[in-house]
Amino acid sequence: MLSVTGLGMSITFVSVSMLPVALPDMSAGLGASAAQTDWFMLAYLLTTAVFILVLGKLADLVGRRPVYLAGLACLTVSAAVIASASDPGVVIGLRVVQGIGAAAVITNTTALLVDAFEPHKLSIGIGWNITIMSLAVSVGPLLGGVLTETVGWRGVFGIVVPLGVVGTVWAWLTLRRTPRPKAGAPLDYAGAVGSMVILGGLVYGVNRGGSDGFGAWQSVVPLACVVVAVPLFWWWEKRAADPIVDPKLLMDRFRGSAYTASFLVTMAEGAVAVTMSLYLQSVRGSSPIDAGLQITALAVGTTVMSPIAGTLATRVSTRTLTTVSTLGTATVLSVLALHIAGPAQGVPIVVLLFALGLSGGIFKTANAAAINVGVAPNRSGMANGLRVSLDNTAVTLSTALALVLAVSALPPTLRELVYSGDTEMLPVGGSDSLTTGFVIAVAAMSFAALLASVASGLRGIHPKEPAELSRLHRSDLPTSRARSTA
Repeated sequence: MLSVTGLGMSITFVSVSMLPVALPDMSAGLGASAAQTDWFMLAYLLTTAVFILVLGKLADLVGRRPVYLAGLACLTVSAAVIASASDPGVVIGLRVVQGIGAAAVITNTTALLVDAFEPHKLSIGIGWNITIMSLAVSVGPLLGGVLTETVGWRGVFGIVVPLGVVGTVWAWLTLRRTPRPKAGAPLDYAGAVGSMVILGGLVYGVNRGGSDGFGAWQSVVPLACVVVAVPLFWWWEKRAADPIVDPKLLMDRFRGSAYTASFLVTMAEGAVAVTMSLYLQSVRGSSPIDAGLQITALAVGTTVMSPIAGTLATRVSTRTLTTVSTLGTATVLSVLALHIAGPAQGVPIVVLLFALGLSGGIFKTANAAAINVGVAPNRSGMANGLRVSLDNTAVTLSTALALVLAVSALPPTLRELVYSGDTEMLPVGGSDSLTTGFVIAVAAMSFAALLASVASGLRGIHPKEPAELSRLHRSDLPTSRARSTA
């Protein structure tokens, strides 16, 4: 099962992390406008956010195997067609198909691991799965650069095809055929539409706010729809027979704190890569390759720590692991802000990013396992879909806010120079103002991590979490041996 989910996550995340490097070549090769180029990324991001909850719930109703296989097939076929496409509009439509496929894979990955691993070993499986995902994220930019330089942007999508074929065939052979879940209440169609409006409106509104300004109608209208839809959605889901999101998942102290901490930590870490890439190139004058190599340390840290954290989670309570790791994240981000400001420049950025990856690896592994504690089998897809939806939304929100804060000290007329890389054209004092903006952005991330530590500390200890189950499992061993001997 771990080989199936690991391959699926590799296909999903390596394709995502390769594309930003190839985007300029892709835009030029297709003759795309600036708006179309933006939608090459946004179509995928928006569709994934919109469908994660719906497909998680659908898998609970019809089974995980068919939904997961369909997701891999969507990713593979759409990548093959994109690699041969010549029309930007067709590519945008196929990116929507890819987003649906990615949502089906991502939302069911942890749920499949929950079904496969014993509860007291679940954190180990999740830890290794996050390790594989982190490797894919760290390899993606380099692989994307090599493919773009050698065969062009089409190679970024072309390489997904053989990987997708292997992944789909292997999943078809490996995933167990399980009985179709007993027929219950039909799919919560109103809840499905409501979740799409909320997640889609939030992702699109924040994305437009980051580029057009949060006062622009492109941002105000969708965000206003979200404000109206959230209470109506909550009211409906509390009364639905089989809701898309069970409000009890959020109202439970242990799990609700886990969701809150996950959202806040992702707010803290989600924009670190793009913010530091912009800082290194615009303020430090680093080349894209040099900036990319330094940022890779973030994924390397997560890769190193995730399997270790999986084992730790079977021995140490989730509250301890997540609280300590979030405090570590807040500390590292504070030092990073001081590095940008000047006092801590003796600490290399690459070291700080590696340390940030270590603390993130601990949190992600322990928290993902904790969210599944005590969840009924017919709610597993929902529980994990909600976590992924919150994390995806947090990444979008964090990125938009970080970019706004980074250039907040500059006049509006000069901000475009930063995004285009023409910072040498900034007037005297402009570089100092830009540095101040980056300090503010990273300090805000540190504050979000500090809030996450509060949420983690308040969660308490659940009797069914991995550490407690492992303790009970070990304590039962002597009794079991005695009975066997008798």
